[in-house]
Amino acid sequence: MTDKDFQVKIESEEEFFDDLLEQAERLDRGEVPARTIERVSFPDLSTFYHYCTPKRLELIQALHKLGAVSIHALAKHLHRHYKNVFSDVKALEQAGLLQKNEQGLYCVPWDEFTATIRLAS
Repeated sequence: MTDKDFQVKIESEEEFFDDLLEQAERLDRGEVPARTIERVSFPDLSTFYHYCTPKRLELIQALHKLGAVSIHALAKHLHRHYKNVFSDVKALEQAGLLQKNEQGLYCVPWDEFTATIRLAS
């Protein structure tokens, strides 16, 4: 679907900014990444699980399969109440796990995301 990677990480704010600094230094040296990498970071596993519940992950998969749709169409497809789907979509949008396109429809613009959880610091 795209030439982008999407990464989800559980990392501290310090780790997040250290990685950004490293990426900036690589760019300053003229190293250009082969693929665009979009990233969402969560400060801890509890926050990740707050946003990535099983129902929300199911919603992301359905939205990817459907393409860009309204919340109403997504709720109808999932056989769920509009209010619940609305809440899930807004939470996922806030977390950066789905996007709204120019037409105001929601979409998942990547084929997969990779989650990284560091077990020890």
